[in-house]
Amino acid sequence: MTDLKNLPPLPLRRLARVFALVAIAMAAGHLIQTLAARKSFAVASAVQNLPSNIVPLSAGTKDAPVVVFVRPVAPVDHFSAGTTMDRMRGTMAPVCEDVLALEAHAGGMIGIDLTTGCRAAERVVLRHAGLAVTVRVGGDGRLQTGLPALAVSEPVEVLFQDGTRIAALVEVPEVANLRRFGVQWQGGAAFSVQGFEDGSDFGQPGVITAANPGTAETGVLTALGDATVENPLLAQIYTYPADPARTTTVVVEAAVTAQTCGHDLLGEVISSAEGRADAVDLTLAMPDCSGIGDFLLLKNLDAGLKIAAN
Repeated sequence: MTDLKNLPPLPLRRLARVFALVAIAMAAGHLIQTLAARKSFAVASAVQNLPSNIVPLSAGTKDAPVVVFVRPVAPVDHFSAGTTMDRMRGTMAPVCEDVLALEAHAGGMIGIDLTTGCRAAERVVLRHAGLAVTVRVGGDGRLQTGLPALAVSEPVEVLFQDGTRIAALVEVPEVANLRRFGVQWQGGAAFSVQGFEDGSDFGQPGVITAANPGTAETGVLTALGDATVENPLLAQIYTYPADPARTTTVVVEAAVTAQTCGHDLLGEVISSAEGRADAVDLTLAMPDCSGIGDFLLLKNLDAGLKIAAN
């Protein structure tokens, strides 16, 4: 056995080389352990962060449901928590869904409940059996309103500003026993419909107007459309009294104003009877502006549009 005490001392240069080899071996071993630990952590994190909630969302149509899920961002040790959350928020786009629900209400009305995911305060057009009016979606993306049904079985269509259309159908059998008449037009105030019931005359309580729309016992006038939106489509629909023994005269009035004088007023006359609707174009030549303050009255429209100046 060699006596270690009698071994000659190692040269200083050789001793430094030995120490360097030992240090390199120790560093390599630590690196292998670190890489193995990181690989295990990455695999475990990927398994834990697989999407676990898959939510089916109705598109409001007969198409297959849309399935939306959010895949979390895998943890990365050199990103801060704030940076990772910012990237996750960027991948979570809002779900833009339009849902239209209809319901038949008393008096032959159609209840409309529109919910939109990304169309808050947007101008939309409601269409039904030849009728077209503009409304505005609420700031919360919700619209609840109503339309007088003009046919027993005709859909309500919603037209959005980007050209998207959705529609739904509800049957309103009560309309078959109602008679309705109205006018629709584009722009500001142009026409107004008035119902004179049981021999009433101008200025009397029995006249049905937008300011005095009537009750369930009388005829009812429904003003439709939002005049504050761009390019408004407006309408007024009069529902005759349910009692056929009651006499009614319907008059369409057009005021001569600075906006209407000297122009042709364009609109459509809409009528509904026995559950079916019809629409006829209406063109009214307004007098020149010397007649501002006057009114044109269109009487007995079903009999041939008799025009009288008042």
